[in-house]
Formats: sequence, structure tokens, C-alpha cells
Amino acid sequence: MTQLATRGQRRSTMVDVAREAGVSLKTVSRVLNKESYVREETKTAVLDAAARLDYKLNQAARTLRAGTTQIVALLVNNPSRSYLENVHFGALAKCHELSMQLVLDECPNGVDDVRRLIKTLSPVGLILTPPLCDDPDVIELLEAQGCTYVLVAPVDPDSAKFSVNMDDMAAAKEITEYLLKLGHRRIGYIRGHPDHGASVKRYAGYSQALHAYGMEPDPALMRQGYFDYASGLECAESLLDMPERPTAIFASNDDMAAAIIAAAYRRNIAVPGQLSVVGFDDTPIAGIISPHLTTIRQPISDLAANAVQLLSENIAQSFSSEEGESTIFLQHSLVERDSAGPPAPDA
Repeated sequence: MTQLATRGQRRSTMVDVAREAGVSLKTVSRVLNKESYVREETKTAVLDAAARLDYKLNQAARTLRAGTTQIVALLVNNPSRSYLENVHFGALAKCHELSMQLVLDECPNGVDDVRRLIKTLSPVGLILTPPLCDDPDVIELLEAQGCTYVLVAPVDPDSAKFSVNMDDMAAAKEITEYLLKLGHRRIGYIRGHPDHGASVKRYAGYSQALHAYGMEPDPALMRQGYFDYASGLECAESLLDMPERPTAIFASNDDMAAAIIAAAYRRNIAVPGQLSVVGFDDTPIAGIISPHLTTIRQPISDLAANAVQLLSENIAQSFSSEEGESTIFLQHSLVERDSAGPPAPDA
């Protein structure tokens, strides 16, 4: 009995067959689709491996409807539609380049939704975005099922097998220092969703910048957001209704920053003349709202594209003794636009 057959009750996948037969996924696909130009000994090896693993050929028919294209599952659970659009675009473009098929699946129920997806689609690999990338139950399921997966921006990249990352802490520190250098000292802060590891890192960066200027984070200037416009609006209204309101507000993502600008407009508070606003992500909304938003450019599409590339490379390398790249870090950048300036003289 092979090692793969002893992993439990999970259904065998085409990845298992390829590994068992010692051939590539493309070769398995050709054999299962009865294509020509496959040597008889190779064909026999693949079919024998499929029989040993009790691989159901109707799974191949379902997975390979688009020819030899393999299914990659992109799993998300993020209230920011701008983030979702960017991560989807990046993954989709790279999958198209690699002749893979992308399935985007929102998983609000965590491990239950992931289990359903694996059972239904038998994807060749999965990409997990926050907060799913930090869900221990989801990771345990993927490990038990023998799935190949890549994490996008996990809290602890060092503990992940394969991940793509950006330094959220350094980015948040940089944009907070930007406001401090402009002269702001009462800097409001809207936290990100508490279930997202990035929220912790961005708050840490905000705090580090204040400490570097001999200041302590003021709880009175902080509000809890959830990475969506509605929560950003509620937080902004609370901050702007303070007797001594902030001279600047840093929102943990662009959706919430856009809500701050809208709340300021309703109160006839000029941005940036009377209030500076900065965000995080550089999603399309940052260049649409007025004034255009100063923000951190997180390479969301590039993170997703690199995750697909890393997934593809490590699927291929799983059939050999070579070890592939496991961790990728991409650079952020500060994008200066029109929503931030020095505090008003009377502030």
C-alpha cells in the first residue's frame, strides 16, 4: 500500500495520481483524456496508479471540462469589495497565463465552506487570503487532505509552508510618520477588522511611529472598524464629533478612508485644509474620490499573481526531490495625493 493511500478517507486527486506514477499533471491529463503521443509504458503507469489510489475517472471529467486546465480555488472572506476585485484580478490574470482555471469562493463559514469546496471541485491547489490564511482549523483540514496551498499575507510567514507577503507594520509606520512630519500630533486611527492579522500589524506600525516621536497612542483617538465603508463612516462620525477632533485620521484601508472624507464633507470640514485623511491599499477608490486619497500602495494584484505562480511551481516540484521557493515578500510604497497636508494654523 502506498503512503498516499494511508492518509485517511479523502478522495484521491489527479495530483496524487501524478505523484504516484512519477509523471507530470499534464501527462496524467493526457492519459485520462485519451490523447495520443503518450508512450504505452507511461500510460500504463498512470492507469495503474489511478487504480491503486481508487481514483475516480469521473472526477477527471469534471475537473477537465476545459481541456487540460486545472482548477485553482481562491478563497476569500473580506468585506472590502475593492480588495476582492484586486485580488481576483491578479489571480485570474496569472491563471490565464498558466492555462489554469480560477474559481473564486467566499467562505464566511470558514472550515465548513472549505471542506465543501474541496469535496465539490477537487482543486489542484488553493490560495487563502486573510483571515482564512490564519484559521488553524482550515490549515489543519488542508494538511489532513494533502492539499497544496499558498497563504496570502499570513500573520506569521515563517510558520507557513508557502506564502506571499507584504510588511504591513513597516507600511503603517511609514504613513503615520508621513503625517507626523507634516506636523500632526492628534492623529485619529481606525482599526481594521479584528479577525484579520493585518489589522494587528498596521496598528503596531501606527504605534511604533508615535513612539518614535515620544508619543503614546491615545485610546480616545481610536475607533474599531471592519474594513468596510459603513463601519468607516460610523467611526469617522464619532471622531469628527469630538469636542477636540483629530487634525488627521489614518484609516486601515481605503474603503474606510473614503468614508471619512464623506463624513467630513457633510460637516463642511475641508480635506486637507482642516483635516488630513490617509488610507491603506491603494484600491481604485483612492483615485476616484475627491480629494484623491494619499495611501499605502499594497500590491494586492501582485500578491495574488505571485501566489498562483508559487502554487503552480510547488505543485510541479512536489513530483521531484527539488525544494521550491516557499516565501515571497513584495514591496509597498507611499502614494502621495491630495488628501493630506499640514494641520491648520489654529488646530
